[in-house]
Amino acid sequence: MARPRVLIDTDPGVDDAVAILLALASPEIDVVGIVAVAGNVPLEKTALNARRIVELAGRHDVPVAAGCGEPLSEYLGEDSVVHGHDGLGDLDWDEPAVTLDPRHGVELIADLIRQGPLTIVAIGPLTNLAVLLQRHPGIEGGVDHLVIMGGASFEGNVTPAAEFNIWADPEAAQLVFAADWRITLMPLDLTHQAYLNDDDLDYFSSLGSEVGRRIAAMLEPYAQFHDRWYGNRDVIMHDAMAVYELLDSAAIDKQGVRLAVETNGVHSRGATFIDRRREHAQSRVRVGVRVDNDRFRSLLRERLATYRD
Repeated sequence: MARPRVLIDTDPGVDDAVAILLALASPEIDVVGIVAVAGNVPLEKTALNARRIVELAGRHDVPVAAGCGEPLSEYLGEDSVVHGHDGLGDLDWDEPAVTLDPRHGVELIADLIRQGPLTIVAIGPLTNLAVLLQRHPGIEGGVDHLVIMGGASFEGNVTPAAEFNIWADPEAAQLVFAADWRITLMPLDLTHQAYLNDDDLDYFSSLGSEVGRRIAAMLEPYAQFHDRWYGNRDVIMHDAMAVYELLDSAAIDKQGVRLAVETNGVHSRGATFIDRRREHAQSRVRVGVRVDNDRFRSLLRERLATYRD
């Protein structure tokens, strides 16, 4: 059976970096492209960071393209420093030899869909996918599966109501959720169950590889942020859950739902409404509910240990 062809739509981002490295090290899937979007930091930085990560993984065969630099509507926030000013923990990086694909990221996605069934892992704001739907009506029919990290039922992480990826472009999320494709959503309710601790950081440091050293170095300031924000150093692996769904789906319990997004409201803009009533049990839209974190951590350690200098 052919491996799923996977496109990663991302705004790296420390946890994006972990997710991408996990995907590139996993034989179950074939990563055929990475497209950057503005989000955690502006597009010029997310596109550079995507190139840095692909270079770090030694995967020059994977095309990297820059997508949308602005949301569909006005962005009301400021640049995030959760992931450092550069998005990857403010480490020193050499200029990557990996270059940007000349195509706009949205057109790279469209081209990859035309080449055969595609799975999309969306771990940033959904602007690129919304523009894809606008430019190419009906193209969602060529997408096997769309796995999204975003949203929250109970509490946001940028406002009390909203999770960042949805809040950064709720109009895009509204379009994406309304399209006719199979969606699996990984909201904060699930991703907060997936975390690494200092033992994991020590493990990555001990691997003796550049990937291990970089991962540990990137995660350290992220752990410090979590300590300030949540009162502990557990590093939440939000974006890796979207990749993990493709590698070990049985480790994540899911349920059928209906999704909606609030695009107005002083206090509720960007909030996701996840309708869990039983009438939606057989929906093509599913949401992650519970994850076995020990099982996830074990697989992540195993896959990242495969990188060698």
